[in-house]
Parts: sequence; C-alpha cells; structure tokens
Amino acid sequence: MAQKILIIDDDPEFTASTRDLLEAEDYTVANLPGVTGGVDKVKEMKPDVILLDVMMESADSGLSTAKMLRDDPETSSIPVILITGISKAEHLLPSYAPNEAWPNVKTSFEKPVDPEALIRKLREIL
Repeated sequence: MAQKILIIDDDPEFTASTRDLLEAEDYTVANLPGVTGGVDKVKEMKPDVILLDVMMESADSGLSTAKMLRDDPETSSIPVILITGISKAEHLLPSYAPNEAWPNVKTSFEKPVDPEALIRKLREIL
C-alpha cells in the first residue's frame, strides 16, 4: 500500500505541483487548504507524513497546528515537514528543526521547495 502524504497548504499552485511530484513517486496524496479542523482531519486521514505550511490563515497558523499535533497522543508520532515562505515574507530566517520541544517536526523547507531535496527527506523519514 502506498504511503500517504497530507499537504496542508492554502497555495493551490504549490499543492498541485507537490501532489504531481509525490504521486509520480507513488505516494498517495491528500490535501487540506487550511488548518481549520486540521487535527481532527489528520486523525481521520491517518497520514504517514504531513507537509504543513507555516503561514496560512494567520502568520503562525501552521506552527499552532504543529503544536496541537505534537500535543495530541493520536497525532504526536506523525512526522511533520514545515513548508514556509515566512522568512521571505517576514524577513526572518526560520530555525525549525527536530528537538525536544518539536519532536514531530523533522525539518523545514523554504518555498520554492527543491523537489529532489523533498523526496530525499521523505524517503529518509519513511
């Protein structure tokens, strides 16, 4: 059975191109256009990995969702890859990396995401 990747991102172009890339690599892909009801939907979908945009409904909605996923026993073991354009939008350099505070966050990628690097990271995680 193909491994399921859930993309939570409000950018339809990013979602479509990433879906095409992942499906070409034989992953099953689902997507949510925002974080509203995200944790419940994650529980329902049971993905193997989540690609989570940092800035959607608000500048930190993705981070808030990552925290909720981390704190829920049903979702805390699902690996999260943060996808962000926030450092460009906010002129910041993100420092998201796995640590004790964020054990579910495996890495982050700046948009535009390097497709080869994303596939390498997914293979490493899975």
